[in-house]
Amino acid sequence: MKQTDIYTEALICLRSILQADHPEFKNWIDWLERDIQDWNQRREVAHHLRAYGGMGSFNDLPSMRGNHDYIFDFLKSVCYAFGHLYGKREGISPEALMAECLHDVEQAAYHPHKALNQAIAQHLMQGDLQENLDRL
Repeated sequence: MKQTDIYTEALICLRSILQADHPEFKNWIDWLERDIQDWNQRREVAHHLRAYGGMGSFNDLPSMRGNHDYIFDFLKSVCYAFGHLYGKREGISPEALMAECLHDVEQAAYHPHKALNQAIAQHLMQGDLQENLDRL
């Protein structure tokens, strides 16, 4: 297993999908790069959360190709849930919180493909989702 945390892996995969499917959205690719740096250097999620909501937001990006679209939405949900709760729950480690958020999104009715949800979650926890994006 890689030595990366689930949140970092999710952000890296969001960036990878965008780079592969919509390299013209350099501003969003750069945005995610900053999110990765903010998390790895300062354990900060505020910049990432500002990407959601409003016209022209992260939620307004066009569809990705194939299963990338579903995976991208799944990862956005996990990262938003984590970012929204991070720092608000006393006594829970970031790792435990991310695992909880991942489990909640994996089970959510708005992500209806349970087998794919489980595969995404498993690869995220193993730190190898990026290498397996095109196999899912």
